[in-house]
Amino acid sequence: MLIIIHGWSDGSASFRSLARQLLSTESDPSSSRDIRHLRLADYISLDDEIGYEDLVQAMQKAWTKEELPTAPRSVDVVIHSTGGLVVRHWLTTYFKPEASPIKRLLMLAPANFGSPLAHTGRSMIGRAVKGWRGTRLFETGTRILKGLEIASPYTWELAERDIFSDQQYYGPGRILCTVLVGNTGYNGISALANRPGTDGTVRVSTANLNATKLELDFTRPETPVAITGRWDQGAIAFGIADQEDHSSIAAKDGGPHRKSTWLLIHQALQVEDSDFLEWQERLTEHNKEVTQKAERRRGAHHDSYQNTVIRVMDDQGNPVEDYVIEFYVNDDRGRRSRHRTRLLQENVVANVHAWCDNAAYRSFLVNSTELLKLLDRPTDKLNISITASPDIRNRPVGYKTYTDDDISSLSLDRDHIKDLFKPHRTTLITIKIERHQQEKVFLFKKLN
Repeated sequence: MLIIIHGWSDGSASFRSLARQLLSTESDPSSSRDIRHLRLADYISLDDEIGYEDLVQAMQKAWTKEELPTAPRSVDVVIHSTGGLVVRHWLTTYFKPEASPIKRLLMLAPANFGSPLAHTGRSMIGRAVKGWRGTRLFETGTRILKGLEIASPYTWELAERDIFSDQQYYGPGRILCTVLVGNTGYNGISALANRPGTDGTVRVSTANLNATKLELDFTRPETPVAITGRWDQGAIAFGIADQEDHSSIAAKDGGPHRKSTWLLIHQALQVEDSDFLEWQERLTEHNKEVTQKAERRRGAHHDSYQNTVIRVMDDQGNPVEDYVIEFYVNDDRGRRSRHRTRLLQENVVANVHAWCDNAAYRSFLVNSTELLKLLDRPTDKLNISITASPDIRNRPVGYKTYTDDDISSLSLDRDHIKDLFKPHRTTLITIKIERHQQEKVFLFKKLN
């Protein structure tokens, strides 16, 4: 059985074309399936009171009511966009990895690490465009969109639950998960939504569920910052569908545009445990070819980007919301280094977005294509430092980050840069800094 689950502001009607074409023996004689669309988020995704916990409970009830398969690895699931977050949340809430009823999970343009358009969905533009579809006038699903926003704690915590967990949900013998995402923005008036490195709605890098998590400890100024706690996740098959946008890859708006996309979809729904590693390798080679072609096209839209999500915490576990991450080349002295530092800020760090409710969480969209072009000498280094407020010199409590003697920096050579800033993926970085108190905060006085 194959089940199709849609995303935010969508409905089952949008996926009739996909279902029909997957059933068609003309497109693939071996893939005739019993497709039942789970009508989970129709309209309800646009209600401001609905959250992900509500959705997964509703999904479990609907799954039980419809008597859908519950035996381990007994069903295949296709999701689109926000449906990826919903099904991952559902899986980690109700099933241990070995008991998951899903065998193959095909994610089409999933928002695994968010969408750059989510925060605009809550704006007046979003309310004007989408609000009328909801159960309440001018509501757009605020709680869902906050979780869907780039750099949200929700997507970080969800990654901790499934891909960075000791209990592995994905890979041979578990869920055979394939992520496919387009690399082209929308045409016509919808092109207003296009952003660099996206399919019009989600970033290529935030769709990819293969990710890296690491920690940087800035609490010891006398010690160079080292990368610790690193965890690389690579149990998902990830492919880029060239010339597809967020709608066309799901057979909407006349898509897919290319026959090769259909081939990728069908192969993802037929892969077995025995050939999954080979499937991953084939997609990796496919992505290299697609990337090379894309980067030759005009404009920065088709460059390769990494979604670098940083959260800053102090040594007491408090979020630090007022900070600046400083990227600079070499020592930022001399004409060449200073010029490249300026280009780094203008051309490489393409976008910075702080999560709406906690600015300690921020996404830095890093242009991997331009980064290595900029640092073209073997001796070039990329340095990363942080300045945070309040400053302990002016306040009773705060941070010592304003001078080179106060705090150390992370220095990366070319090999480390290639390793840390890989294209088409998300890296989660926790930065820890020390919180200080002046003596006057607490004093003991002698009795005269």
